[in-house]
Amino acid sequence: MTYSKDTRTIAPGEVYVAIEGEHHDGHDFIPEAIEKGASGIVTERALPGVDVPAAVEVIRVEDTIGYLTDQATEKIERLAPDILAITGSMGKTTTKEAIRAVLSEAFDVIVSAGNKNTPLGLSLLVLNREIAPETKLVLEMGARLEGDLKELCSYFPPVVSVITNVRRVHIETFGSIEGVQREKSELVRALPEHGIACLNGDDERVMAMDDVNAGSAITYGLGDGCAVRPEHVTARLPSLGEPAQYTALAAMSAGRAFGLDDDQINEGLEKQEPKKGRLRRLPGRSGSVLIDDSYNASPEAVRAALDVLTEQAQQQREEHAQARCVAFLGDMLELGDTEDQQHADILREALEATDELHAVGEIMARGAAKLSSAERAQVTLHDTSSALAEALRAGTVYEPRRGDVVLVKGSQGPRMERVSEALLPPDTDPADVLVRQSESWKQIA
Repeated sequence: MTYSKDTRTIAPGEVYVAIEGEHHDGHDFIPEAIEKGASGIVTERALPGVDVPAAVEVIRVEDTIGYLTDQATEKIERLAPDILAITGSMGKTTTKEAIRAVLSEAFDVIVSAGNKNTPLGLSLLVLNREIAPETKLVLEMGARLEGDLKELCSYFPPVVSVITNVRRVHIETFGSIEGVQREKSELVRALPEHGIACLNGDDERVMAMDDVNAGSAITYGLGDGCAVRPEHVTARLPSLGEPAQYTALAAMSAGRAFGLDDDQINEGLEKQEPKKGRLRRLPGRSGSVLIDDSYNASPEAVRAALDVLTEQAQQQREEHAQARCVAFLGDMLELGDTEDQQHADILREALEATDELHAVGEIMARGAAKLSSAERAQVTLHDTSSALAEALRAGTVYEPRRGDVVLVKGSQGPRMERVSEALLPPDTDPADVLVRQSESWKQIA
């Protein structure tokens, strides 16, 4: 039995689950689900006036999401697959995909899709996939509110937990970086005595989580004290910069946790596909180099991207002496009360790293207002990514030239992939290389 919450993609024979969301109420689409061949309906309400065929089973529950999590939990308890859980402020999705590549060398692996890291998304994954006791279930777990991760671990208890880092992300909801640390530590706290925590040894807040670890730990990082270090990774990596190193090291620690040797792990790492929107080097217009990092952003991630920009520009200047270093930075979201100052700090650092700097969004503008007049004059401000993309296509803002290295980065809100699209050469299909290219995303203003 498979479940669907979306009448746009439901297939005949699936059970339709009506979810009341922020913008749409799935109960309104029950007649459409029946018309498209749903074999059952899970609903929180009676269905007066709805013509329900006798062959369609109606399951009335108090909470449709709770029903799905109950069903998923029962399946996990019955089949007992090994669960690897991943969390952290940055790098969860790329780490998840690297771990998939590594563990697939020896096991049947099921990985959560995209950023569907909530009880609803993970429950649908578990219910709709064939799972066996020997399956390795790799689940990215996200949190915006206190208690989110504890809840997820109660449904999907891990035997291996991977923590990427702790940064000042979601400060608005967790109150402080200490609150972020406490929440992320739930994945370590949930481990049994035979469990293994894979911990970023270069992050003090992550390492402190070992204090609540009932199992053992494998540390990874660039520091001398880490058990898994860069010299253990011999594979060619698909992404640029230090973040790609940490991703590979985290995946290696996960591989070791499940008994793989380093040769197997590196063979898996070699098979990784480059991820859209994550420090991906792409061809740019007029022979320029585009570093597309438009998936998401935080201050630490922007700093890492600026390091990659500097490194790539130095390489380009060996061949093109006049190559320029250019950055387009969008708003970074959910940084709490200090967001204006954090944006000012990033802009100041970006000015040191670039020949030309563009900033997009209201928060970037407020950050720029905190700069000195001389610094502020060097930042070109744009209201929206859509307006900037139009200006780039018209050649009124910046015109790429051969050898230029251009970074595009921002949180999801400012939609900086639009800027990347405007910087691609005409023969490159944006859908092949950029994030958020589906029709549903394109329709969002």
